[in-house]
Amino acid sequence: MTALTDRTLMNRAPCSPANSILEGDLELAMQQQTLQKLIIAETPEGFYIIAILKWAKNKEWYLTTRRDRDRPRIFKDLNRLNEHLKEAYPTDSVEIVRNQEIPEKDKAFAPLAIKSPPEKEVH
Repeated sequence: MTALTDRTLMNRAPCSPANSILEGDLELAMQQQTLQKLIIAETPEGFYIIAILKWAKNKEWYLTTRRDRDRPRIFKDLNRLNEHLKEAYPTDSVEIVRNQEIPEKDKAFAPLAIKSPPEKEVH
């Protein structure tokens, strides 16, 4: 794959609770045989996982943590990540894409700022 092709893959959907998946849910998808494909995206910060589920019509699901559903879980070491994937999600293959960026947070799911009511004027 050329660098130009890799760069076109950087335009991924923002990460949000609507397109994130937790470890337990991904393990369940593996057991139910609905996991179609795992993609490892390499970034300057590390690696993150994208799952494609058979029933989701090629929608990309980011593996996240329960604590932060707006950012993919980052793995620092590819060897450890590979061992983790082989143990938790034993698929025949994974795809690695290079020169990616971490998807930004989806602004539509950002918490709304609570505005204070206007102060009453004293006459």
